[in-house]
Amino acid sequence: MTTTTSPWHTLFRLEKQLLAPFDPKQHYPRLIADYTASCCRIAAQLQQSNNLLLQEWCLRQGLFNLARAAMFHKAQQPVYQCCLDQLYRPMLALNQLYTVQRNGQKRQLALQASLNQIFYCQE
Repeated sequence: MTTTTSPWHTLFRLEKQLLAPFDPKQHYPRLIADYTASCCRIAAQLQQSNNLLLQEWCLRQGLFNLARAAMFHKAQQPVYQCCLDQLYRPMLALNQLYTVQRNGQKRQLALQASLNQIFYCQE
């Protein structure tokens, strides 16, 4: 009997690997791409079920975890750059979500301020 892994289980497993200490055996470009794709896939499912609050949470969690991982692995330039290269995916999805909200522009500005704190306050 085979069991299927839930998308949430996959997301949290990938998140744990992403935020773990550097492992030279880990294939980070694939891990980061899989993590980002998993976040976006779950967010799309949540959008279809009209669960916008959880969709936003999932995208924000993915965005901030990528930013934290970039700073956590800053000494490993390829990992750092790969995290930065994938930030656009959850950011674009969040921007799209915010454009249909009444206070969306305000939320986009707050999101940018929070990201700035991660990148500029940890240096």
